[in-house]
Amino acid sequence: MAEDTSTTEVKPKLGLDIKIIVVGLLIFLVAMGASYFLMKSLMAPLMPKVETASTASLETATLVAVPEFTTNISDVAGNRYLKVEVSVELGDKKNAESVKTFMPIIRDSILSILTSKTVADLDVRNRANIKQEIQNDLNKKLGKDYIKNIYFTNFIMQ
Repeated sequence: MAEDTSTTEVKPKLGLDIKIIVVGLLIFLVAMGASYFLMKSLMAPLMPKVETASTASLETATLVAVPEFTTNISDVAGNRYLKVEVSVELGDKKNAESVKTFMPIIRDSILSILTSKTVADLDVRNRANIKQEIQNDLNKKLGKDYIKNIYFTNFIMQ
């Protein structure tokens, strides 16, 4: 009789290779997570603190819009114009009712300061100085800390 030669194929074990990949992946993920939390804790003292008080002060601020100004700019040729809209932030909410009585004083002060400026004085780099000058003048006329800040909502020079 014929000999039965059965050939058995040897299949390579794939289980060991998959186990090594899964264990390596788990070690990699744990190492990445640990390094993230370690770096976050080491960098925390160097990161700037988030200020929540500044957003609260913006919510409680009282802004009053001053009507639009169109005026001549103090220039040699005299043919330059300025159109500006200003908002005034009040130091105290109870001043909001009385600001309407002071509106002519506020408008006169802003108008006299803006008309005395030249084109170079009204440059973007000098706007902070103009705001400070308007704020100081208004606080001098209306009372200490009546005006907290000045905002230009529209500023067009021609």
